[in-house]
Amino acid sequence: MISLILIIIVALEHLLFGYIEMFGATGLPAKAFGFEEAELKNKTLQVALSNQGIYNVGLGLLIIALTIANASIPVLSLTMIFVVLVGIYGALTVTKKIFIVQALPALISLILLFLSV
Repeated sequence: MISLILIIIVALEHLLFGYIEMFGATGLPAKAFGFEEAELKNKTLQVALSNQGIYNVGLGLLIIALTIANASIPVLSLTMIFVVLVGIYGALTVTKKIFIVQALPALISLILLFLSV
């Protein structure tokens, strides 16, 4: 039960990430992702962040749908593994804060999911 609550929190985080990436004023994404505000005035970076935001919203909705549909533990586990891997990649390529904010909650959810079996 606790693992499912954490999985929903991971999903809600991704919806929030998507919102920040797609609609946040330059100050919010700069603070959230460690960019300089001047960098975020670059149209190409804005489009790239918006595109990434769409994927985060999609992932958040997918996680919620899987949880509501009472998906099997292997399906939820694979989804959390994906989130952990993406979080690790983000931590290595953008900012280490991504590991704490994105990968760690998914990793804790994954561990609790395995312990509930």
